[in-house]
Amino acid sequence: MSEVSRVAVIGAGTMGSDVSLLFALSGCEVIVNDVSKDALSRLEGKCREALKELRQASVTKEDFESVWERVTLTEKLDDVRDVDFVFEAITEDLELKRRLFRRLDELPLSVVLATNTSSLTVTEISEGLKGAERVGGMHFSNPPALMPLVEVVKGEKTSTETVDAIVGVAEKIGKKPVVLTKDMRGFVLNRLLVSSGAEAMWSIHRGEITPEELDASFKAMGFPIGFAEAMDRIGLDVAATVVKYLHEAYGDRFLYPTGAFERLIKEGRLGRKTGRGFYDWSRGPPSIEAKFSERYDVMRVIAVSVNEAFWIVKDGVADPETIDKVAKLGMLAPEGVCTLADTIGLDGVADILNKLYEKYRLELYRLCPLFEEYLKRGWTGKNAGRGFYEY
Repeated sequence: MSEVSRVAVIGAGTMGSDVSLLFALSGCEVIVNDVSKDALSRLEGKCREALKELRQASVTKEDFESVWERVTLTEKLDDVRDVDFVFEAITEDLELKRRLFRRLDELPLSVVLATNTSSLTVTEISEGLKGAERVGGMHFSNPPALMPLVEVVKGEKTSTETVDAIVGVAEKIGKKPVVLTKDMRGFVLNRLLVSSGAEAMWSIHRGEITPEELDASFKAMGFPIGFAEAMDRIGLDVAATVVKYLHEAYGDRFLYPTGAFERLIKEGRLGRKTGRGFYDWSRGPPSIEAKFSERYDVMRVIAVSVNEAFWIVKDGVADPETIDKVAKLGMLAPEGVCTLADTIGLDGVADILNKLYEKYRLELYRLCPLFEEYLKRGWTGKNAGRGFYEY
């Protein structure tokens, strides 16, 4: 496709607002559509705040007014026309997305349609479309204004040209695209996050740790934010939906404790966007003291992530190099999951999982068959000369 200059963003939530700003910063004319007038009215404030963060991070020096003049807002989907590229960021609901894409299917076939879904697949969203070949996945990490990762996903009918176009658009707005080799729910990033999150939520549910103790442990490992804080930033209602879809796809490996999010959601504590979630956001991001980091063994989360990495390789979604790239770009992890596992030793990781399974009998801790195969072959990591990688 030719150079993208006019873009439509469907959905004015946190993801849509940040991505709208990124497109505008890249020089594109942006039309933002949402059925909610309230959501559109809040967009300017959210974009202004995101730009402030980008200026503080020295990502840009542009003033807000010069960027905002490139953005147009509309409640009418019919106003989305004469565009080169459409980015969808509506509620994570399969039927809602299918209905939207059936409408977008009426646009000229030259218009590329990208979905930000991560707990659904490109294939199921684009099912039955005459232009399914121009639909692809473009999944950002949170917060999208600051995080470098974009997972690019090819559905069963997505053309190579569409994938190349999404890669080009991601690079145009300053992101680092990672192309995956198979379209499965959760892609790579959310499978790693949701599986490790399950371990974290079970630990909180059992009363072993508090959210603050959990997050302090993550920060002590070099992560910029912890799990509970990340959930607050994403939105607990969004997180609960993602968990539901991944549990539907992969079974009890993604089982969360009953009520993990429900109580907070019922109380309206959805995270940063409502001012309270696991934390109180009324005075800004939570301040987490390092002294709390000793209560939780983060090796448990690492072990679960390593096991899911084996499932991702087994499923053919990504190889170890790609998984590590996603972890570093999407979570700002100090080291890739697979590289870290090889350094620790896969036998040691397996021992942690086996002990947890013996104690709790959760599928979350059951070794992936590919993991077991590696152990049988003696491929236990760096010291053995072979693990995820050859040494």
